[in-house]
Amino acid sequence: MDQSFYQQGIAEADAHDYQRAIQSFDQVIAAQADFTEAYYQRGLARFKLNDLTGAIADYTAAIRLDANHTRFYFARSLTYLNQGDLQAAIADAEQVIRLDANHAGAYNLLGNLWQRKDQIGKAIVHYKKAAELYLSQKDTVNCRRCMAIAQQLKPKSPDQLAQSVAPIEMGEFLQQAITKAQRGDLGGAIEDLDWAIQIDPQDANAYAARGRVLEKMGNTYYASENYQLAARLFAQRGDAVMQQSMLNAVQQIKRPERHYAPAPVSRPKPPVSSGRISPQVQDKLRQLVGYDRRIASDLVEQLKLKNPGMSEDWYWEKAIYDLERDRR
Repeated sequence: MDQSFYQQGIAEADAHDYQRAIQSFDQVIAAQADFTEAYYQRGLARFKLNDLTGAIADYTAAIRLDANHTRFYFARSLTYLNQGDLQAAIADAEQVIRLDANHAGAYNLLGNLWQRKDQIGKAIVHYKKAAELYLSQKDTVNCRRCMAIAQQLKPKSPDQLAQSVAPIEMGEFLQQAITKAQRGDLGGAIEDLDWAIQIDPQDANAYAARGRVLEKMGNTYYASENYQLAARLFAQRGDAVMQQSMLNAVQQIKRPERHYAPAPVSRPKPPVSSGRISPQVQDKLRQLVGYDRRIASDLVEQLKLKNPGMSEDWYWEKAIYDLERDRR
């Protein structure tokens, strides 16, 4: 089939001339009724013109021809949402996940849909999963947004209900973690601070706060490590006062006269590797992830699952290569 009408339709859609684009795709479909992509593209153009019924019909035609494309279900789910058919939108978004378990957008969409149906528990679960996937894809903007929405939806105390329900910014999120620690919810504080650091590995305040919470828990090993990381990041920002404060905290922990109750420790010490890893390679990867050992270890473990049998250095060097490639 002559591709000229199809390419013309794409160009017209790119130029926001959706009516002409639809006419071009009409000609493509008239000439070749099984041209799946033409139905999908015409559906997108119809959606832009608010012809939701027409868009759904085109997406459905595309799905009949090829039921394995996540794009078709995702587009139809969004259209059902705009049409107000939440149950149909949920069914399509869930089908996207069945086809691609790592589709962050589908989890995000499901969070929105369950939120609209007042199924808050399900909404939180899906927003959190979306945030995790966005983070693994290094999409920190959408990760922050999903995490903030999930946090916003958590059940609130009467005092919190009286406060504003504006979306939580990262500064407020960090303060919330500190407040949890002050109220004795050390585990909840650590969970929030871990999230904050995963989203922004250069957040010196988050490391400082996590160090304080870990120190309260009696985990002086990791508390000292977090204080040192915070000191390094404060130094990079030129904040000499906070840098010295963190170094002082490290020294306080190391004093022999200080004693700590054997409180339960929330995280184990780093495992000893069975292979040899050069210090230079270790340091480079940790530098790339803001000196967060947990993130570095997670990246290496993921590579071990995907590529079993390689040398220890290979996994660390591959993680470095992947991070540097993604930042270009």
